[in-house]
This record gives sequence, structure tokens and C-alpha cells, in this order.
Amino acid sequence: MSEAEFEAELVDKMQDALLNSDDLQDFLDQLAEHAAAAIDDRGEVACSVLLLRGPRDRTVSPGHSPTSWVEYQPKYDDGPGLSALRTGAAVLVYDVGKEKRWNDLMAEAASAGIDSVLALPLRVDDGGLGAVLSYYQRRGHGFSEALLAAASTYARIAAKPLLLAERIDRLARRAAHLAAALESRTTINLAAGIVMGQNSCSQLQAMEILRRASNSRNVKLRDVAQGIVEPLAGATTRFDE
Repeated sequence: MSEAEFEAELVDKMQDALLNSDDLQDFLDQLAEHAAAAIDDRGEVACSVLLLRGPRDRTVSPGHSPTSWVEYQPKYDDGPGLSALRTGAAVLVYDVGKEKRWNDLMAEAASAGIDSVLALPLRVDDGGLGAVLSYYQRRGHGFSEALLAAASTYARIAAKPLLLAERIDRLARRAAHLAAALESRTTINLAAGIVMGQNSCSQLQAMEILRRASNSRNVKLRDVAQGIVEPLAGATTRFDE
């Protein structure tokens, strides 16, 4: 397969992953699985995807690889993946047993049966967003020049689809938050209307009653409102008769 054909196949698979994934996590799972299969069809290479939206906001996907291979890295504050993100350059550990950096992490990798690690940053160019592909081999010096080249090509092509998937997810989460806020406001307004009817007071006075109840009970305002609205939700009024 020529390099152009290889790249075209990768683009096609990533487009399919975008179209077929249920959410960002599902897309990352597919990305990790494809990333490993794209550079090695013998099952000797595993891959994980680490997505950072902030210092402590980390999304990890081990793909369909054995978790003992690929879930050891994200719990540490440094390592090949985070180093690759910080420097913007690939990090290759030929032999974890001889690596002098990240001693605890390398010891855990070795105990998980990992001998070689390759971390490649994805150039997403979106402020605080960062992403890295980490490849794992069960044998030392397991990344040949051909595998390195294939992995670098995959990381380059995967950057834009991953950025698109993250932005879609961001918009979906924002829409969900707005819907939740609207629902909460509707419930509060309904509760205020009930309080107005029960106490023959204005809307401002009803809202003040709800706020006092919220503060005295140390309960969120929407929860106080929900407690007022729910018992009446199934009640029959004369308008229903």
C-alpha cells in the first residue's frame, strides 16, 4: 500500500468513527483501536488516547486493548504522554527497564508487561486542549522505523477529527447544561406561582419565601421548588374536569 493509499484509508476510518460514535468517549475508544491496528495488524501493539481539557480534566481511552497494558499512565503527573504534550515532540522509550526518567511509572509499566512506549502529541491547536496517542509494545526496542513513521502519520491525520469530536461534545454538554438550567428555572417559577396562590402574595414575596426556605434548610433553591411542585404534579384541577 502506498503512503497516499494508507492516508486515505486512515481518513476514511476516522470519518466513519465520527459518524458512528455515540459520544466523545466512544470516538476515543475507536481512535485508540484504529491507531493500534493501523501500525500493526498482528496484535503486538496497544494504544491509548489521553485527552486533557485542563490540568485535572483528563479523559482516557484504552480502546479494546487489555487494560493492564494501557491504563497505568494517566494517574501519574508526568510520563511519556504528558512529556510529549508539554514539549510538543514525540517521546520514545526503547526499554522501560533501562529508562531513568519516571522511575515509579516505568516500574509499573514493566510489571504490566510493557517494554517499549511511544507517545505522540496530536496538534489540535485549541487553547488548553491537549491530546496524545501512547503506543505500547511487549518487547524492548519494539518500534521499528516503519512503525514510527506509520504512528506519526496516524497522529497527524487524527488531530483534526479528534478536535472536531471534542468540539461537538463541548456543544452537546453546553446544550445539556442550558436545558437543565431552563428546566430548573421553570420548576422554580412554578413553585413561586404555587406559593403566590397559597399565600396571596406577589412574585417577589414568593421568591423570598423560597429563598428563606432554601437557606434555612441548607438545600438548593431548585430542590426546594421541586419539593413544592412534585406533590401537585398529578393533582386534578377543575380545568382538567
